[in-house]
Amino acid sequence: MNRLASMRVCVSLLLALAHFGTSGSAAAEAPQSEASSAASAQLGGEPSAPVDLERYERKVFSQFGEDGVIEKIFEIIGPTTKFCVEFGASDGLTGSNMRNLVVNHGWSSFQIEGDPHRAKLLAENYADHPQVKTLQAWVWPGNIEILFEENGVPKDLDLLVIDIDSNDYYIWRAIHDFRPKVVMIEMNGLFPPPQLMVIDYHPMNYWDGSDYMGASMQSLYNLGKKKGYELVYQMSEGPNIFFVDEKYFERFGIEDNSPVKLFKPAPDEVLAKWKAKAQGRDGVPFSEENRYLIWENLKIEKKFIFDR
Repeated sequence: MNRLASMRVCVSLLLALAHFGTSGSAAAEAPQSEASSAASAQLGGEPSAPVDLERYERKVFSQFGEDGVIEKIFEIIGPTTKFCVEFGASDGLTGSNMRNLVVNHGWSSFQIEGDPHRAKLLAENYADHPQVKTLQAWVWPGNIEILFEENGVPKDLDLLVIDIDSNDYYIWRAIHDFRPKVVMIEMNGLFPPPQLMVIDYHPMNYWDGSDYMGASMQSLYNLGKKKGYELVYQMSEGPNIFFVDEKYFERFGIEDNSPVKLFKPAPDEVLAKWKAKAQGRDGVPFSEENRYLIWENLKIEKKFIFDR
């Protein structure tokens, strides 16, 4: 083995041990070729071989296996602050994207939940973890960075998870002073690329169980590009997609990260069910009973935006 190859292997092993350890993590199972390629990119060597993130899907607390993907991504790029943020955090246990990092990898975290009951459970479930702050709050584009500042979020946090099933696009767009290395955000998979779609903004938008939610992969991809992020993965199940800061993108060895290339459609039976009750698009108007989101005495008219 020549000297450069030896250096690459050593760097790879040190990264895996320093960031996650070798017990029970995706790092321990990393194929030598992928780990060496990540180290090569950091040493300025040849381009990285493609990393198959689907192989690393693994549920610890997450809903669809995001825990393993997050571990692998940070094996490749390395965490800096070991700080993660999620809003739409629920109770901090069910489908949590933060808890594995906190409990098993020693990360710090700030987690926000709007629902008072779930927010109470969230606080209780992290009561024994002083490095975690929780907050019951509703999140808007106008308050998100204020909440970050008031709760000690570092400007260079490692991971941001956006999962509120409504104004996700607008809130990510409003974040300027904070620069996460990795962003995981939920897309609306019922609008496949290259279709643009963002729901019309209203501060009190919420998900009513219909297809009126969030933004399409293409719209989020375009937004990410403007913010200096590159798409690297869509979960094999579920609607979550991952972006990394563009300076790390080449480490993943992805030749074509266009939404058309990376998009995974839902199963045909699921798509057929949603298509049968689609409204507000494809020439089908909203029915009167489905035309509004109702928030106490407020009526919010539903409207898809197809040019954003």
